[in-house]
Amino acid sequence: MTNRQELNRNLAQMLKGGVIMDVTTPEQARIAEAAGACAVMALERIPADIRAAGGVSRMSDPKMIKGIQQAVTIPVMAKCRIGHIAEAQILQAIEIDYIDESEVLSPADNIYHIDKNQFDVPFVCGARNLGEALRRIAEGATMIRTKGEPGTGDVVQAVSHMRLMQSQIRELVSKREDELYEAAKQLQVPYD
Repeated sequence: MTNRQELNRNLAQMLKGGVIMDVTTPEQARIAEAAGACAVMALERIPADIRAAGGVSRMSDPKMIKGIQQAVTIPVMAKCRIGHIAEAQILQAIEIDYIDESEVLSPADNIYHIDKNQFDVPFVCGARNLGEALRRIAEGATMIRTKGEPGTGDVVQAVSHMRLMQSQIRELVSKREDELYEAAKQLQVPYD
C-alpha cells in the first residue's frame, strides 16, 4: 500500500458515523457545517431532476464547487460520471477533498469505471453487493457507499444492499483458505 492510499483510507475513516449533506450553495454548506455535517456534497442541481427533464446529468460547475470549498472548513465532495476521466481530472485540479464516481449522473462509459489508482484524491463509489464493492476497491476506491434509488430519497434499496453486503462478508470470512479462490472467481474480483 502506498503512502497516498494509506492517507486516503485515513481520511475516509474521519467520515465514519457522520452525515454528508447535499448542498447547492455556499450558504447551504455553511448551514450544514454548523449543524454538524462531517462533509458536504456539492451539487449544481439534483441529478434526478436534470434527467427527468431529458437532460444529461454531468459534473457540477467547478466555479460553483470552488465557492462551496471557500465557504466551509469541512471536506467537500463532488460527483463525476462513471468512466469520465476528464471530469475526475478537473475535480482533482480544483483540489476537491473526495470524488464520487456516481451512478446518479449520466454515465460516460457503461462498461469501464475510472482507474482511481491514477489519482491522488480519494474516491467514493456506490455498490449493491460485495462483488461490486470489491471491484471498485480493486480500481482504487477508498470508500464504498450503498446505492439507494437515485433522486427519490427512498433509502430502502440502500438498506437492502447494506444487509446483503454484510451477509456476504459474514459468509466470506467463514470460508477456508482454499475456498476463497473460488469465491473470488464468483465475485469476479482479484484474490488478493
